[in-house]
Amino acid sequence: MKKKWHAALRWLGNQLYPAVCPVCGGALQHGEQTLCLACQWNMPLTHYEADPQNPVRQMLGRQIPRLCEASAMLYFHHESGYRTMIHALKYSGRRDIATALGLMFGHELADNRLYSDVEVLVPVPLHWSKRMQRGYNQAEEICIGLSRSMQVPYDFRALKRIRRTRTQARHRHADDRYRNVSGAFRLRHPERLRGKHILLVDDVLTTGATVAACADAILQALPDARISVVTLATVRSYLQRS
Repeated sequence: MKKKWHAALRWLGNQLYPAVCPVCGGALQHGEQTLCLACQWNMPLTHYEADPQNPVRQMLGRQIPRLCEASAMLYFHHESGYRTMIHALKYSGRRDIATALGLMFGHELADNRLYSDVEVLVPVPLHWSKRMQRGYNQAEEICIGLSRSMQVPYDFRALKRIRRTRTQARHRHADDRYRNVSGAFRLRHPERLRGKHILLVDDVLTTGATVAACADAILQALPDARISVVTLATVRSYLQRS
């Protein structure tokens, strides 16, 4: 009976407030979820996950010792509807977008030999005050989607952000971004990650300062750790500068 009521309420909600695609703003049609099929088809994918020498791997390899692999799902364009999508999952409570994109990206990673031995997913943490303000951590939501398609567990308590930092977008220069997050993270449970291939997960990669600071916290406690990195999006201009 409850299922019937829930289905009826969902139907009524869709009639009153039709679900829309966060990229183009068009109403989602029957069978479409989160994104419309056209925007899924036109998504600016990088296809970096199949290339061990991709630009993301090269940039982060200069910052993270012993980095295994690194990739980003799509390109982030400031004048694109996909920017609106990323903004919605970060700031507008659309955690469903993060999970859906994680699920999509996870299918690509699951079929890839470069990521076949990943054993645990670790999201970049938010400071407790920012998490309370936002209500969720979008990197955790991405991990949930990745975990479902990759069949790999996640650990949301492995890393802790021990001091609140300014939003990286407020720092235009790479050096300022590195200083902003340097020493901002601590590995809380080294024994849970010891000997495992760790996949660090974040939403958007620019200079790589944040994920590099997370990797540094892990390597301080576990010098022999195997670390890979994936993000939903990357900014092409930063890759070209590096």
